[in-house]
Amino acid sequence: MAWVAAAFLALSLSQEKPAPKEDHEDLTPEKAIEMLKEVQNLMTLSEDLLNDSSRGKAMDTEDAIRKRITELLKDDPAATQKSALAKIEKLMSKSEGSQKDAVEKMAEIIRKAKS
Repeated sequence: MAWVAAAFLALSLSQEKPAPKEDHEDLTPEKAIEMLKEVQNLMTLSEDLLNDSSRGKAMDTEDAIRKRITELLKDDPAATQKSALAKIEKLMSKSEGSQKDAVEKMAEIIRKAKS
């Protein structure tokens, strides 16, 4: 929700109409620095809001994972661990197969480059 507010703030700032030329004539270096500081503060605020939003989503995801693990371990911890290890083993074998395929492709490319 906070990222929406930050995006809306950034969008509203980008859609502001340029000031008339009379305002630019009155722009002093001090006013320009003050405006830049204000922009920097707004950017910092937007960054903080985005970070807070992403942390909140990460915490929600972690909570969901913890709940799922707790549910799985309530039934039969030994069976759950065995199932998890079987899935890990399957994933590792797929990974090893992919690595072998990549090595074979690289060797083929090297052979073609040499000839």
